[in-house]
Amino acid sequence: MTTTRKLMTADELLAMPRGYGKRYELIRGVLVEKMPTGHPHSVVVAIITTILSIFVGPRGYGIVVSGEPGYLLEIGPDTVRAPDVAWIAPGRIPEGARGFPNLAPDLVVEVKSPGNSYPEMRRKAEMWLSFGARQVWMADPEHTTITRYVPGGAPVVLGEDETIDGGDLLPGFTAPVWSLFRWQR
Repeated sequence: MTTTRKLMTADELLAMPRGYGKRYELIRGVLVEKMPTGHPHSVVVAIITTILSIFVGPRGYGIVVSGEPGYLLEIGPDTVRAPDVAWIAPGRIPEGARGFPNLAPDLVVEVKSPGNSYPEMRRKAEMWLSFGARQVWMADPEHTTITRYVPGGAPVVLGEDETIDGGDLLPGFTAPVWSLFRWQR
């Protein structure tokens, strides 16, 4: 006898009750619980969000979001992923949009948690790129490195003494890598 599991939709995920510290993503219709990340992870998310926001805000150049917003990447079965930080180019999300936008952010930033493996982080970066992200930054707080992924290119690891730039995606953006992990050197 075979049993079939009902796959969840993005709308069902959105309607789930909130609370009790549980966070989820939807991977091809299967609900996946995410573990809390801890304080150091949250500090890095806050710093990266702030630095990117300070750059794009005055320029009116898109929007920076954090707090693991969900993005609908695939329909039937549905996939909703939630990055740590994301930047979306101007005009990509319609005014008044609700729920999970059906798009991949232009820039996705994922911060490595102690429970994440490097192969898992690489697969996540490749998944974001396959759905249309134009850059993915994997921040590793333990080693103070940023690994930048771009479509069709090899990953580039930048150490804390190097500078990351926004390339064609965020022209004019530069930041010392160390500054994405702590407020002072």
